[in-house]
Amino acid sequence: MFKLAWGTKLRDMPLKQDTWHSLPSGKWGSLNQLYNSPVRSAIMEMHKELYGKAIVPESWVFNDFGPIAIRWFKDLNGNKLLDSIESLSGQIFHTTSDNEAETTLGSPVRLTLSHGCIHLKPNDRNRLFAIGAFKRGTSFTVHKYHERYKAN
Repeated sequence: MFKLAWGTKLRDMPLKQDTWHSLPSGKWGSLNQLYNSPVRSAIMEMHKELYGKAIVPESWVFNDFGPIAIRWFKDLNGNKLLDSIESLSGQIFHTTSDNEAETTLGSPVRLTLSHGCIHLKPNDRNRLFAIGAFKRGTSFTVHKYHERYKAN
């Protein structure tokens, strides 16, 4: 529906029935003009559904893949670089806007079924970032459900 980067600053303009968003230039743009229709009430409804309050938030928190999506590739030649013979997977490590809201509200995080991605809880994502798990060149192994990890 809407396409804004997670964290884009928003400004509620109730007298104009509009919501403004920050532009890279530092200026503000109208979401009504961007989408050629009034969007303020839809934003307020989405926020109510996620956070329980019908407001225009200070920043955009509605992306399907949460604030960041981590893509990966199968390293066919073992050099830890994305070469021309390799391509990024359609699978993505990511949270959801629902899970981000649950974490913010201190509610239990419920991971839902995915269309093929690897869903993460926001706090798990943060821990994985903190230990460097998503740095370029970091290897990981995907096991089939019936496989079990065997320590050496």
